[in-house]
Amino acid sequence: MSQSNEATTIVVTGRDRFSQTERCIETLMAHTPHPYHLIVVLGGAPNEFETGLRERYGTTATLVFEPRFLNCSEARNIGLKLATTRLSVCMDNDVFVRPGWLAPLLRCEKETSAGVVVPLILEDENRIHCAGCDMLVTKKGARSFVGKVLRYNGQTVFEDTNIKRQEADYGEMHLQLVDTRAALELGVHDERLQEGQELDGGLVWRKAGRSIWCEPESVVRYDLPMRVDHPGDIAFFCWRWNAANLIPGYKVMYEKWNIDMTEAGTFKYFVLNMNMKVGWLPRLWHSWTALAIDRAIGGASALLTGTPHRIRYALYGWGTGHYEWIKDLEGGKSASRYIGEKVLGILGLGSGGHRGVERH
Repeated sequence: MSQSNEATTIVVTGRDRFSQTERCIETLMAHTPHPYHLIVVLGGAPNEFETGLRERYGTTATLVFEPRFLNCSEARNIGLKLATTRLSVCMDNDVFVRPGWLAPLLRCEKETSAGVVVPLILEDENRIHCAGCDMLVTKKGARSFVGKVLRYNGQTVFEDTNIKRQEADYGEMHLQLVDTRAALELGVHDERLQEGQELDGGLVWRKAGRSIWCEPESVVRYDLPMRVDHPGDIAFFCWRWNAANLIPGYKVMYEKWNIDMTEAGTFKYFVLNMNMKVGWLPRLWHSWTALAIDRAIGGASALLTGTPHRIRYALYGWGTGHYEWIKDLEGGKSASRYIGEKVLGILGLGSGGHRGVERH
C-alpha cells in the first residue's frame, strides 16, 4: 500500500466551543478519502450536543463524551489511546479542512520520517494564520523567554503560493499529523497544561530527535472565534480561557524547560481579549436572550473610548484571572490591590496610572 493511502486515525477534540463540532465533522467527511477511522472526544458537552452527535455519527465514528471539561491534551490522549493506526491526525473541532488536505501530510511524513507534520493554516478564506512556527529565545539576566513566531501570519493568499515544505520548531495545535505510538510514549500532550501545549510539545519532539515539518500543499482553515454565539458554549469557553486556570501549566513548563513561555508577559493580554468575547450577562445567564442583549450592549461598548473603556477593560481582567496571572507568574500585587490602584490611576485619583492596561 502506498503511504499516501495509509489508513489513519483522525481524532477530533473540543478546543473552546462545542457548537463547531458537527460542521467540522461534515467538512472532514466531505474532503477526506478512506481509509480512516474517526474518533471524536468531547468533555462536558451539554446534552443537546451529545444527543445530536450520537444520532448523526453514532455508526460512523467512535464518540467519547466525558462528564467534565477536558483540556486539549487530555482529550487528545484519550483519542490516541483508542487509535490502532501508525499515524493519527489530532485536530480541533473548529478546524475545517479543504479538499486534498490529508495526502500531502502523509507524503511529507513518508519522505521526512517526521514526528509531526502540520498544514498551512488559514484563519479566514485567504488570510494565513501560520505555515509552521519558530521559537525566538532571548535571555534577560538569568531568565530565558520564548517568543512565538507564526510564519507568514497575516499574509493574504489565493489558490496557490510559493511557500515550500520546511522544518519548523513547533506546529500550532489546530491540526497535526503525528506518530501515534511516539506521541503517547514521549508524552507530547502533557495533561497538566491547559494552554501552551504547542511549545511544550515541540520541545518534547525535538528533544527526542524527531523532526517537525510544515507541508503547505495541505491547507485547512481555523475558525478564529470573534465572539461566543451559542449558549451551550459559554461555560466551556469561560473555563478554557480563564487566566487563573492556565497558571499551573505555565509553572509546569518553566519547571520542565527553565524557559518562560508567557511570551515575556504579553500572552496574558491575548487571554484577556479572549475572555472579553463573552459578556458578563451571558456568563451569569447561559441563554440565547442573554447573548442577544450582550451583542446589543457590545455594540454600544465599542463606542466607548478613554476612561470608561479603560475601566471596563481593567474590571474584565479582575473577573477572569488576569490579575491572578500577574501575581502568581510575575510576582505582582494581589488582584484586589492591583485593580484598585489601576482604577484609581485611570480616574486620576492615585499613582497607579494605566500603563499596560490597554495592551490588546
